[in-house]
Amino acid sequence: MLVPKDDFIGLADIAHLATGGQPPLLTAHRRAFEEFAHDKAIGMDGYQRHWEVGAEVKSHLAAMTGLQTEDFALIGNASEGIVRAITSLDWRPGDNAVVSALDFESGRFALAGLADMGIQTQFVAPRKWYLDSSDLLDACNQRTRIVYLSQVNALTGQLLDLEPISDALQQRDIVFLLDVSHALGIVPVDGTLCDFMVSSTYKFLMGPHSGIFAWNSRRRVEFIPQAVGWNSADPAEAPKVFALAKDGRRAELGNSNHLDVYLLRESLNYLRTIPSAELSRHVGTVTERICNGLANLGYEVITPMTPAERGPNVCFAFPQPGRFAEEAAREGILLWGGDGRVRASAAAFVEFKDVDRFLEFAARYPR
Repeated sequence: MLVPKDDFIGLADIAHLATGGQPPLLTAHRRAFEEFAHDKAIGMDGYQRHWEVGAEVKSHLAAMTGLQTEDFALIGNASEGIVRAITSLDWRPGDNAVVSALDFESGRFALAGLADMGIQTQFVAPRKWYLDSSDLLDACNQRTRIVYLSQVNALTGQLLDLEPISDALQQRDIVFLLDVSHALGIVPVDGTLCDFMVSSTYKFLMGPHSGIFAWNSRRRVEFIPQAVGWNSADPAEAPKVFALAKDGRRAELGNSNHLDVYLLRESLNYLRTIPSAELSRHVGTVTERICNGLANLGYEVITPMTPAERGPNVCFAFPQPGRFAEEAAREGILLWGGDGRVRASAAAFVEFKDVDRFLEFAARYPR
């Protein structure tokens, strides 16, 4: 492990391999709760402090992704951000969108929901469990407006090389909507490679349940969201009535979830104390140990065995994944099971003995 389990709430005697679904909170989050409560109690000065904390969070996110502080919006969840981006496009009947058939439901569902407008969604079939980026690009044509893609696939754990995909889409003026929910905070993320970026905050950022949206205005000049609120626009002279905010704030309709923002700031401050090179090595070693261990036991590992194509999650196909996860939890081993697979996640607090404990359970689990 890179960090002590005592830094987190509830990890005593637990092999926690479920961060890809939900991580534990930090003990330091208790301090963030108290700070928020104090600021909430002091009226307008405290309310102003809420926005200052939000600005700190955006600054941290900019440093992590190569984007600028003003590119970010702090929203309710990543799914909200996906819809913000998709509905901002000037869709015409006959246009289409492209997405991996194995990608996260929020993107697939939001795009499929455009069918009533005459918009077709191309669902790119995997090669078994593996997405070949060339198949994704081959599915695009002259009427393709947007591609939705996760840097780390939530179902399979595959980590994609984004740069060639980004370059190809930019050359064809196709919007690139990137979901980094299973990447941000654990593997390097380059937000400059996409037009719009979304992320949840309750996975490898180790925060509460909220969302992040970023508009890379240097790559995609136009972003006109359909929804407008008091915080996403400024007053203007009649008859125009309002003018959209000039930056990512135009995706924030009103107040951010300020308590969540205080908690997220604590998470980001904590992550900054972990050297990125050491975290990468640790994650690589843990996932390698899990991959090899499961393969040696005869499980069908659906995460790529190649380290460069593997993120922090290792997944294996299983007919009753929920039951597997439930029975493991009874023995103090936390996993994530569903959609025909079980997922085990690396994190800075995961110890090798946690992995060995899981593999010992997997070895005796009836199949």
